[in-house]
Amino acid sequence: MRLTLRDFTPADEPEVLRLFAYCDDWFQAAMGHPSGPGDVQSLFYALPEGTRFEQKQLLVAEAQGMIGFVDLVLDHPSPGHASIGFFLVPKDLRRWGIGREMARALTERYPEITHVHVSLTDFKPGNEFLKAMGFTLNGQGAVLEIAPRSDGR
Repeated sequence: MRLTLRDFTPADEPEVLRLFAYCDDWFQAAMGHPSGPGDVQSLFYALPEGTRFEQKQLLVAEAQGMIGFVDLVLDHPSPGHASIGFFLVPKDLRRWGIGREMARALTERYPEITHVHVSLTDFKPGNEFLKAMGFTLNGQGAVLEIAPRSDGR
């Protein structure tokens, strides 16, 4: 079964809210509280200073139904970079390779991205995932430099 990433649509909101509830451990570690009903809508307005709305990407990962969610800002903090806000997989599906497959799908969808930035939280499974993916952890953040693609893209 192949995982695909597609753009979030308003019809996805109920299922994304359920996913947020399944990821309550991440919300507690990262935000200090469980997710709430307005969290999906607030993502549309959560932009780093100096970025434009068009840079914001909310993506749903699917493989026979929704299995993940990604919130990222393209060309931030500079061109060719991407900053990830959310990269969620439900607790019962973690450690099955879904996160790695989501990362692969992101590199296929955005071949121009050369660096990925993530803010670190106290969420140990997420930080371990970042290390396993090759991110360099430095203080409050983590960065992954993506090697140029050999196929010329």
